[in-house]
Amino acid sequence: MNYNLREKHDEWYCVVTFRDDANKRKERWIPLKLLVKDGKKKEAKVLVDAISQPGAFDPNSLSVTNATLSKLDLYLFDDNWRPMRTGRKEVTKLGRPKVFEDAKDLSSSEISEGQMALRKGKRMMFGDYLVIWFNIHKESIAPSSVAALRGQVFHIIGPWFNAQKITLTGIQPEDIEAFYREKQADGVSNNTLRHYHGTIRSALQYAFKRGYVINNIADRAEKPKKEIFKGSFYNDDELRKLFLAAKGTNLEFAIHMAAYYGLRREEVCGLKWSAVDFQYKTITIKHTVSEVTVDGKFQLLLKDTTKNKSSFRTLPLSDSTISLMLDMKERQEKMQSLFGNRYDHDFDEYIYRLENGDLIRPNWVTYSFRKLLDDNGMRRIRFHDLRHSCATLLRHQGVPMEDISKWLGHSNLLTTEQVYAHYDESKKGSTLRAISNILDKPEMN
Repeated sequence: MNYNLREKHDEWYCVVTFRDDANKRKERWIPLKLLVKDGKKKEAKVLVDAISQPGAFDPNSLSVTNATLSKLDLYLFDDNWRPMRTGRKEVTKLGRPKVFEDAKDLSSSEISEGQMALRKGKRMMFGDYLVIWFNIHKESIAPSSVAALRGQVFHIIGPWFNAQKITLTGIQPEDIEAFYREKQADGVSNNTLRHYHGTIRSALQYAFKRGYVINNIADRAEKPKKEIFKGSFYNDDELRKLFLAAKGTNLEFAIHMAAYYGLRREEVCGLKWSAVDFQYKTITIKHTVSEVTVDGKFQLLLKDTTKNKSSFRTLPLSDSTISLMLDMKERQEKMQSLFGNRYDHDFDEYIYRLENGDLIRPNWVTYSFRKLLDDNGMRRIRFHDLRHSCATLLRHQGVPMEDISKWLGHSNLLTTEQVYAHYDESKKGSTLRAISNILDKPEMN
């Protein structure tokens, strides 16, 4: 598939070109909600790059593609692969509230008007209520979570309940369970449905506290069962091959830090020189870099905080890690001299940067890692699975689970046990030998 940025009628589009099952050339034009006259070409290129990420766009899966477009706060496709723009009939068919068609931020007066209507006991569609609830609570939510919640409210949960003509005061447990069943049939995982359940329950809890409803009906709905995710991992031989393949590339540092220290990609990209103590050979994980859509714009989120309190941790540095860092520092100094006034000094405090000084971004790490594996004929795993590999190798070396949990920065030991520290099937051989040594002995006369 090819992804290109094009303009039509003064609007930017991402045009995806591909071959269907009959080998016929087809195109999908994805509007990027950006006007050419506004000088938004750079932002448009960022969106095209996001859509072109592996697995983001699937011409054979409307749900996969719409999930990506929802995260980017772009128009979704209908069943005929047409963009559902504001004001068009297909939008109305979905049941989205007309006054909130643009998924826009409500003004204080609009929020007050909606709350007044609720206090007076007026009937309101559940999807419309969700919009009011979202606008009230979005300021208290982390920016990285606002985009996901916005997508749920305006493109997933709200439209479904409005299409069923379900009101706030009329919603029943059976309605919520029917929503889950339909989404499951569309291939949505139980863990994603549990996120939807959390949104529905939180919204109804607020309505209950304000007296808009007499109870929280979500508590009576059957909550989807949690699925314990089991990621993949590389063994020590595969990791050594990976290190060789990444040697000298911009991925070398990210792979090293993920395999040795179990760092998340956001933690790798967020590492700063000030967090390194070369004298005592330690590094403190206390900064992160993530990519989010904020108010419809795709941007970096630089935070001087970690995922949670336990993620803030200080780890010892190996000689190989220190050597790698010093080589990077020397290379960056050479690049500054080479690029001159074209060098980007905005991110000088960060360790992980491109040759021109620009910060290396988490999404680039994900995409480039997959390409590195494919180019070298290696078994495909996610970059995050290097974190799994780190935990699993430590476990096989007899490191206590509590120490592994602290190394990874988990707040819950159970997470380490259930998700990250996989049991290598090859280790069952030693178990077999142990029992065979007892039972396979010749009988004593």
